Amino acid sequence: MQNPPPSLPAYDPYPRPPYLPPNSISLPAQTLSHPSSPLPQRSSGIAVVIPSPSQSFAQRAPSMHDISRQPMETTQRVPTAPTAALKPGTPAGVVSQLPRIDYQMLLLSLAEDYLIAAHTEGSYRTMRERDIDMRRYYKLVATGLGCLETLLNRFKLQPQMEANIRLRYASVLLDETENMMEAEQSLSDGIKLCDRYRFFDLKYNMDHLLAQVLFKGSPRASMKFLDGVIKDVEAYQHTAWVYAFRFLKVSLSLKLSSHQDILSAFAQLRSISALADQLGDKAILGFASALEALVHLRESSSAESIEQAQRALALARSLQLDPAIGQMSQMVVLINIVDLACSLQHFDPSQAVTKMQAMQASLESHNDTWQRDGAFLIPVKSQGASRAPNGNGIVRMGSKGSLSVVFSWTPWADIYALGYLFSSMAIAHRSTSDGLRSEQMLKEGMRCLDTWTAGEELFQKLEDTAASITNRPELLDLLIQYLDGVINQGTGHVDHALSIFQRPCFSLPSKPTTSSSPTHIDLAILGTFNSILIVRSPSHPSNHLLPSLLSSLDPYLSRINTTKPLLSAYNLILATSPHPTPTIVKTKQYLQLSLQAAKAASNNQLMCITLNFMSYKFFKGVVGEQAEKSARASENLARKGMDGLWKSVSAGVLGDTLEMAGRGEEAEKIRDVGREIARGLPEGVVRWEEGGGEGGEEEEGDVEMR
Repeated sequence: MQNPPPSLPAYDPYPRPPYLPPNSISLPAQTLSHPSSPLPQRSSGIAVVIPSPSQSFAQRAPSMHDISRQPMETTQRVPTAPTAALKPGTPAGVVSQLPRIDYQMLLLSLAEDYLIAAHTEGSYRTMRERDIDMRRYYKLVATGLGCLETLLNRFKLQPQMEANIRLRYASVLLDETENMMEAEQSLSDGIKLCDRYRFFDLKYNMDHLLAQVLFKGSPRASMKFLDGVIKDVEAYQHTAWVYAFRFLKVSLSLKLSSHQDILSAFAQLRSISALADQLGDKAILGFASALEALVHLRESSSAESIEQAQRALALARSLQLDPAIGQMSQMVVLINIVDLACSLQHFDPSQAVTKMQAMQASLESHNDTWQRDGAFLIPVKSQGASRAPNGNGIVRMGSKGSLSVVFSWTPWADIYALGYLFSSMAIAHRSTSDGLRSEQMLKEGMRCLDTWTAGEELFQKLEDTAASITNRPELLDLLIQYLDGVINQGTGHVDHALSIFQRPCFSLPSKPTTSSSPTHIDLAILGTFNSILIVRSPSHPSNHLLPSLLSSLDPYLSRINTTKPLLSAYNLILATSPHPTPTIVKTKQYLQLSLQAAKAASNNQLMCITLNFMSYKFFKGVVGEQAEKSARASENLARKGMDGLWKSVSAGVLGDTLEMAGRGEEAEKIRDVGREIARGLPEGVVRWEEGGGEGGEEEEGDVEMR
């Protein structure tokens, strides 16, 4: 199966600064959203940076629309001494000398206190286990919103403070409620106020948040609104904001995922690159190139898309010598991760290992410079007519008067987990001969996220974790269903496994199309493989499905750019298929192609299965040196593969070969080893081997492709 591209920088809602405009630009968070989301993100379909399950809400990285989650810098503690608390008989002069209560600042402080208290309740997964905590969380958020609403409705505020509060109020509504009409109204009133007093920066931040609010209800209206805003910002020559709004449009386009929207994302990235190149903003140019490579990987796994991604990456790497880019930890790590993803998509094992090492080195070297919340700034040299306040916002002004656009990616613990995931995929092909390092990598990554740890028992935990994610991607559901089928087939519950693999989501279109994602197609191909291996026995009640299943694979696996593991498995299936039974010459051709592809992919498990079948098919009942060599090679690979089923099968094949050669005592010892291994297999698999389990009598190849 090809690996989905990393869910890296998406220009999403940026990290929100204290009461200031919605800030920072967040990178594309589509795949790699976390299995355990924080608070119910009911805000919109916009990608948000999801913290790890163990993170408290106070620690999580703000998303592109997170301006609202941080306390306003203007918030101050006002010492108060209510007269009701004074002792009876206090002289009037003393009362008159007490500081007057500033109710505006008091309500503002209370609103922040309530929201901060809500966000420090714990992770969403933890709170779901304690319903009382969820009620407390909602009550705290509602009270904080009530304080902000009271400020807007009952006090005459200074224009700039009112604009900031409206922005904060709308942002909380977007993140925590479904009241989009109220959020839109608050922002519309705030934009009018900013126009009247010429608060350009606040207005642009409100426009940015309003685009996200509109996107939740009407994506096309949001895109049209953004087109108008970009046109206005370009007319005013506010260059930093041109970048910010174009990156936002890229992020929103990627969420829609249609071919037209992908083309729109490419057009925006190229516009950003052209403007940045013209004005000398090398950091923006490098970041746009890295994102373009990521979009190419997401769009297709074809050789052409991988080549275009590598071309965009080459441009990003050529700019790494620029000091503005070399000091940006996230940029360097992003480039290395996308580069590794290219090798994984193309499946070049040796190159993938080299790039994995480069990625790990970049993670280690930038450990100390990574912001805790994952936020990072990209400097903009060309300021144009743009000015920004010194506080927090999507566009910020540094100490030397230079502007920066703020992006938010993912916290350090999560990016380390992502690194472990990609490292595991890079060495998965040799895991069984490498001391299970791939599995160890996954365990370390899961330890970073403080979630579940491996096997059939943990599948329920995976489902529970996925159920806690609001607006979870369709691809995540498909992966969970496939894993469910593999676990059932691997434990011998083949009827239930077949019912899963025969679901419509695993059906292959009659012809390859661009509407389905490459990962979806790969999972459908794997599901079809598994269905074939279940129904291939003539005695199976669903054996009549075999011809249609085999024919559905041909349009997808006869292509030049088919990955080696899939090609190896496909030819192995054709070689072992009883319908139609291939000729000896055809069988040898299929097995040779399968073995060549497995060697090219360094996939020991597929090599083991192919060699075992070759020994059984061509050397059964044959006495000679070649027969023993073939059986011993199969048994050695099975032992290195540490797969109990195939260790048992290969021991039986070798035992039969030795017995034919007249070495019965040695053959029996080998068979005893195989029988001992078989006793440790799942009960369903043992029943199946003995012919008494689901699916009837077993034939060669009746195992799942994993």
